[in-house]
Amino acid sequence: MAWEISDLNIGDEVTITVTVLKMLDDGRASVSIPSYAFPYSIQAPKKTKAGEELELRGEITRVDEDVRQVTVKAGGLITVDADAITAWNPAPRKRAPLRDTSD
Repeated sequence: MAWEISDLNIGDEVTITVTVLKMLDDGRASVSIPSYAFPYSIQAPKKTKAGEELELRGEITRVDEDVRQVTVKAGGLITVDADAITAWNPAPRKRAPLRDTSD
């Protein structure tokens, strides 16, 4: 991992690699998300098979530096350890211009 938890901010786009457990009837896939202990399903590409790895992208909505966890909005809200993030794209930040001081 090339970044620290303090580098992550709300609004940044992150990628989490998930593993397909099984395909469901309606084209969805039941997936396993690292450090997330709840069942989760996503819309899977055609010809996806169990055991394949897929990328789940979402936007950070919460960062908890004390326990090193991040909440990501990717369909639903998913709270994972920061180590589960495989890619990170910081959101563009607007820089406020410096103010002139009165003389």
